Amino acid sequence: MEPQHSAHSELAPHTVYGPVPSRRYGVTLGINLLPVGDKHCTFRCTYCQLGAEKKHAAVKPFPSLATLESEVTAALVDRPPIDALVVSGNGEPTLYPQLDEAFALLARLRDTYLPGRAIVVLTAGTELHRPDVRAALARVDEVAFKLDAGTQAVFEKLDMPWQALSLDALTEAAAQLRGVAVQTILVRGRVDNTTEAEVTAWLARIRAIGPKRVDLYTLDRKPIDHALEMVPQIVARAIAAQVEALGIPCRVFAGL
Repeated sequence: MEPQHSAHSELAPHTVYGPVPSRRYGVTLGINLLPVGDKHCTFRCTYCQLGAEKKHAAVKPFPSLATLESEVTAALVDRPPIDALVVSGNGEPTLYPQLDEAFALLARLRDTYLPGRAIVVLTAGTELHRPDVRAALARVDEVAFKLDAGTQAVFEKLDMPWQALSLDALTEAAAQLRGVAVQTILVRGRVDNTTEAEVTAWLARIRAIGPKRVDLYTLDRKPIDHALEMVPQIVARAIAAQVEALGIPCRVFAGL
């Protein structure tokens, strides 16, 4: 997922951080619902800028709703020039145990201090099978679903889920979301998701999800996994054209 903090390989230092410039959303306030100082994710993506982890089970407590309210209020009370509140942070935000309450709180604070601004959640979608998570996500303005592969084999090599996951099931779950966007990182090397066969399979999933938009990323520097290679912009734009041929807007960004 697109990091919402400026240090390329550092974890979010607080529950609330920024404002941070985002290629997609303008000036954003980052919201980290995960334990500060811990990476807490369901994937071990080979390109992840948060670094490696030994396990995805948190060893530190999640921030309380009171902490969330206090820190977000302090950040918004002076009505700074923020375009969106982006929930991402140190891993998979939908692992937060009081997700519905957190999103309701964020919506109330947004409406109080910065009405009209969007609340965006970046997710790998691994918890979408849970009714409580789907209900909570219905409260936000945009869910950015990470889809890095068209086939199960590339998905497992590139995103490296901690537990066995079906890419078909993730695709079906994402298709049920309201206002969903798709974000995809393009890479080559040890794993290549830009081959003709892989792109064809990925486009079929895009068609099945029917997102309001697709955002493609290419690496602009060597990732932590040095066996991955950058994808030329001309290749990314050719893939974007295939998305747009489906009637779906697609943007290309250099750099993750």
